[in-house]
Amino acid sequence: MMSKANSELFDRLGGATKLAQIVDNMYERVLSDPDLADFFEGIGVKRLRQMQFQFLASAFGGPVNYTGAELTQIHAKHAISGKHFAKFCGHFADALEANDIAPRDVDDALGRLAMYKDKVTGETNVDG
Repeated sequence: MMSKANSELFDRLGGATKLAQIVDNMYERVLSDPDLADFFEGIGVKRLRQMQFQFLASAFGGPVNYTGAELTQIHAKHAISGKHFAKFCGHFADALEANDIAPRDVDDALGRLAMYKDKVTGETNVDG
């Protein structure tokens, strides 16, 4: 069951239309970043943006079910480090801010993305 707070984040980000704009803006930044661009070489950008939109909309409580590949599996072949993940999230934060998203909502969105870091990087975060 989706909590009200989860669905509210999707709405606070502007819903589907605004999130699609944010994803487009983010990929302009990511694909221009020499530390990240190589990860996307040979990948259809239109499909990539569509899958990222579905993933983010689902992660932020939107009325979308992400049906793409499992995150660990799809990212395993890329040797993505925590540094790469942080840069990607930084571009996402910049895209949110460029689209006039409130600082509280930027923080909430980044917090939600942070939950997926281990799946994207293949790292595990174990205390002890």
